[in-house]
Amino acid sequence: MEGFDYVIKRPPQARICFGSAITREAVPLRGPAMSSLMRRTMSKSAEAENLAPGSYDITYYDKAHHPALHRMVYSKRGYGSLSASSIRFQFDEVSHCPGVGDYDATKAKPVKASGKPFGATVPGWQEKPVPAVPGAGTYTPKTRKDIQLHSFGGKIRIVPATMTVCKTDNFDRCMVCEQKPEVDYWKNFKNERSLCRRCMEAEVDEAKYRSKTKSVMFKRLGELKEFKRIRHCSYYPKHDKTTAAIQFVSNRELKRKFRLENYLSMFE
Repeated sequence: MEGFDYVIKRPPQARICFGSAITREAVPLRGPAMSSLMRRTMSKSAEAENLAPGSYDITYYDKAHHPALHRMVYSKRGYGSLSASSIRFQFDEVSHCPGVGDYDATKAKPVKASGKPFGATVPGWQEKPVPAVPGAGTYTPKTRKDIQLHSFGGKIRIVPATMTVCKTDNFDRCMVCEQKPEVDYWKNFKNERSLCRRCMEAEVDEAKYRSKTKSVMFKRLGELKEFKRIRHCSYYPKHDKTTAAIQFVSNRELKRKFRLENYLSMFE
């Protein structure tokens, strides 16, 4: 439309959005914003504006309501917990060695043990005899794992519990009975001495139960620990007095034999 001036007038801004319009001061000296405590402790001279320092009238603090302001301090040390000179914690000395006549010399009578304590008529506890041979599940087997040799993704080789010595003939003899060991036996590779199974068990019993002192027992057992359990290779190849070896047992049967022996070796 021509000749019409369109003017937008903003509405006047309200004083507050909600609540009261009373002016709130940080430290009010008068008005409804003062609390009852402020009215009681505020001096009359504080009602004047621009009150200078040192011009407060504190006569309203009387002795009845504030006696601590008019208390005189007569001690040169001041006041507080550090001005006291008396001993705070005073205990009686106790001697660990009493003098003559300070102790009780009466002899206590020994208490006779009751045949039936607490009036019980049940017979006493009797321990059961321990059998020489433990039952199933009452012993702790050795934790020997089934040792295997890995070749980085290749074939897995089982390590038997008893080492096998491959020779054309077994020339080892027991140093005690001088007999040729037929099955498993023990050998010291440092001095090339051998012990058969029966003599080895006898030597261990002799060292454990017939030694005069413990030092002698430990010394003899340490010497027997140097013997390693071995066997001759006559149980799976044939040499026929030559260096060649002809295997007459399949590898499947050998693996089964080694696994069974490794399992049974935990219960020896």
